[in-house]
Amino acid sequence: MEKSPAKKEDRPADAAAAPADNSKPDTSAKFLGKVWIPSIVMTAVAMCVQLAFLLYAIMNAFRIRTYALKEFGFVIHEFDPWFNFRATKYLSKHGTYAFFHWFDHMSWYPLGRPVGTTIYPGLQYTSVVIHRVLKWMGPKWRMSLNNVCCYVPAWGGASCTFFMYLFTTEATGSRTAGVISAIVMAIIPAHMMRSVGGGYDNESIAMTAIVMTFYCWVRSLRNTTSAYVFGV
Repeated sequence: MEKSPAKKEDRPADAAAAPADNSKPDTSAKFLGKVWIPSIVMTAVAMCVQLAFLLYAIMNAFRIRTYALKEFGFVIHEFDPWFNFRATKYLSKHGTYAFFHWFDHMSWYPLGRPVGTTIYPGLQYTSVVIHRVLKWMGPKWRMSLNNVCCYVPAWGGASCTFFMYLFTTEATGSRTAGVISAIVMAIIPAHMMRSVGGGYDNESIAMTAIVMTFYCWVRSLRNTTSAYVFGV
């Protein structure tokens, strides 16, 4: 007796395929719960606001630090800044070789001071380079070495504020956090007291160099290319 062919099981009809969603992703956001604004516009507005606050922080950092210069003139104050200014003038006038072989009889009296082996020359070189660059740029930009040395701490404070923004933004991935850190850095007393105009000491540019180094280090960790560019 022949076997009857196996009966195919009745399968339930497949559900109707869902229609393809060809609609574009929603790129708009509701402003104040009423007006729909494209996200690209909201992003652009947010970036403009962040940029405005960053510029405010940098300008405010410079303005606060130049208050003494506006009130009392371009005067170097305190003891170490006066020696640093003398050393800067000596470097500018006599050059590198004489500077590192200079024995200053007016310091550490009565012993004197071998300047070349007891100084951190970064401050002096920074000021001399800025002074010569401004001189090279023409009469409109020309500035006396005294005024450059008075401005260096204020320039350092403003630069440190900017690099703090870059460092925080890179570390957190948030531009808002970077702006907040820049505002704090612009007005924090511990930094202001070491970078006030006329306070021509090593810390005035050392803080900028430290924060810049931290930023370059964190930035170099992003990828291999960054490691070569920022790491070096």
